[in-house]
Amino acid sequence: MPDFCPRCFWLKLRMDNKLPFQAFPGIFSSIDSYTKNIVCGWFDNYGSCPPWLKELGDIKGYITPPHHSKFQIVDEDSNVLLTGGPDAVFVKSDGSYIIADYKTARFTPAQDKLLPMYQVQLNSYASIGEQ
Repeated sequence: MPDFCPRCFWLKLRMDNKLPFQAFPGIFSSIDSYTKNIVCGWFDNYGSCPPWLKELGDIKGYITPPHHSKFQIVDEDSNVLLTGGPDAVFVKSDGSYIIADYKTARFTPAQDKLLPMYQVQLNSYASIGEQ
């Protein structure tokens, strides 16, 4: 990240990731949960992909994403455990999967600086999913 702070990173590690502040307000977790329920509800009620997700291709359904305690791999070279918890896993008609993570924000030019973080997140989910 362009604004990476080594001291903040060190503090986060020393405090076992329990900081008195968070990068994102808690309301976004509630909105993500609501979005998940809306998308799954649409599939359950209409048997098809919601119209706003049509550009993802021919999606025939979804599976419940695995819990982060089950969705993980260990990198053999570094012995680092990589875990994640995607918001959605869609099943395409060809049997392949789309791993998604919902983002809730109004797009502004300042949001662009978060793109590297989101790319790493989704690429990590893809690496775990391939295993």
